[in-house]
Amino acid sequence: MSAALELFSRKDFNAVTIKDIAAASDVNTALIYYYYESKEDLFRAAIEFAISKAMERSHELRQKYNDPIYLINEWFRSNLEVATVIRQLVKIMLDYAGADNSLPSVDKLIKEFYRVEEGDILAGSIDRGISQGVFRNVDSASIANFVSVHLDGIMVASMIRAEFKIEKALSDLRGMLWHYLEHEEKGTQRRRVEPVIEAVQSTPRKRQRGNPPG
Repeated sequence: MSAALELFSRKDFNAVTIKDIAAASDVNTALIYYYYESKEDLFRAAIEFAISKAMERSHELRQKYNDPIYLINEWFRSNLEVATVIRQLVKIMLDYAGADNSLPSVDKLIKEFYRVEEGDILAGSIDRGISQGVFRNVDSASIANFVSVHLDGIMVASMIRAEFKIEKALSDLRGMLWHYLEHEEKGTQRRRVEPVIEAVQSTPRKRQRGNPPG
């Protein structure tokens, strides 16, 4: 799965062959065909594998941390730590969005991935912060969508822009979120960022098949 994920994220689907995956995995092609009916079947399994791995980290964060500020900070830190896997996942989902045939199992996993990210981690944490009085009252679903969409954009930018710094981009996005929620981190100065996010609150973007994330 890891070898297939790496190849599918670096090359176009049509450019990757079963022989390539077998060579990268150091196995015989016949062994791959024993477990997978075709390259399309392996592609499906690779997407499911990548999303499942990403969701494992999200579930782990939700189970370990309840404090909204700490959970959001850990979520940003986690995205930096597993940036390589997330970049692979975003690249593959971009290719999948342009594919002719949809796969119900993959569609379901992608939908669940973003539901956990936007609903459970981001919006859920923002709602808890509002109820605890540490964040100002905002539309948590719209803000969560804004942050999630821009995270996808950061990952895409890191693939196409030379010398792009993921760490700085994530730090800037987190700073924008904290300022908008009126949470002041030590050593920071408040900036006027409200209009940037408020501009998208009335029309949050929805991810649908055929519309690549980001």
